[in-house]
Amino acid sequence: MVNVIFCGFGEKVDKRVFAKTGDVLLRVAESNGIKIPSECKDGMCGSCAVRVEEISNDEKMDSTTEDYSSKGQAVYMDDKELETLISMGAITKKEAEVAQQYNRPTPVRLACQCAIKNASILVKPYN
Repeated sequence: MVNVIFCGFGEKVDKRVFAKTGDVLLRVAESNGIKIPSECKDGMCGSCAVRVEEISNDEKMDSTTEDYSSKGQAVYMDDKELETLISMGAITKKEAEVAQQYNRPTPVRLACQCAIKNASILVKPYN
């Protein structure tokens, strides 16, 4: 089980929950009473954008670091999610290129597309 800490999604709603590796972040939030806006749930609209920070790894993977040698956890991001994040201005094209080439996480993710990995995370609203 992985710790997922939701912070800032409403007054008195900060919450730590446990999730299984592979669970989708939006489903974990919904099943635990955390309201993250979501219109399409398909990675196209960007309404479920959240800031995700890995908090259990000693070495953070910078979204602009072009290096395979990092000990941080690799993160696959679908082209659709990256294109949506670029179009809404949440990440740069450079961050998307590094994310694709080096399996780096971006600082903003779409909750409907974000699979939970083996590391505790802190989740905050994008805006």
